Amino acid sequence: MLTYLSLNRQILIKWTEKRGNDMVGTVGNRRTIYSKKVIRRAFQELLLEKEYRKITIKEIAERADINRGTFYKYYKDTAALLEEIEGELVEQIASNLQQENLSLDLWLEKLLTILYENPSTTHLILLNNSHLLNLLLSEIKPETLKRFAQYFQDASEEELELCLSFFVCGSIGLIERWLKDFSTMPPKAVAELLIQIFVTNVYEDKKG
Repeated sequence: MLTYLSLNRQILIKWTEKRGNDMVGTVGNRRTIYSKKVIRRAFQELLLEKEYRKITIKEIAERADINRGTFYKYYKDTAALLEEIEGELVEQIASNLQQENLSLDLWLEKLLTILYENPSTTHLILLNNSHLLNLLLSEIKPETLKRFAQYFQDASEEELELCLSFFVCGSIGLIERWLKDFSTMPPKAVAELLIQIFVTNVYEDKKG
């Protein structure tokens, strides 16, 4: 039969074990957060110094002051690291844009403003062959398809998808060129230009 003291002792032992496991989990979680933070910071610093394909895991590890084993604990390779960074950027930006029910023109203006005010994101866009921009512009696919359907009422689903591809690819090219060569133009002016191109029939003769 358990005495009061022995019962309390067992409870204390179980509580201590649980507390110890919780502490180990907390320390492990903090270590993971710190390791991934320094890895990502080192990688992004190197991106500003050299081409992505020339960055080695050894360089990242040395810059982050970790061993290569720590890198491989969290990432398969530099491509996986870049993919995680891009995914989080897209999620963050998309979440920001979805907080309000914005029209297409205001959505584009807000997106361009975010890019304009975040040089590190801009660098990733110019670095990685439009992949990040493509992911971001996919967020407006439903509204864009709806607008094309109103303009091209007899178009098939396949034709509307091709129209969307034309719009997305053209928008990506325009945005990349703006960020690279004409960044003094304000985001609002670029968004208005995109929408103007979108709704203008350049083959229609101007009257007067």
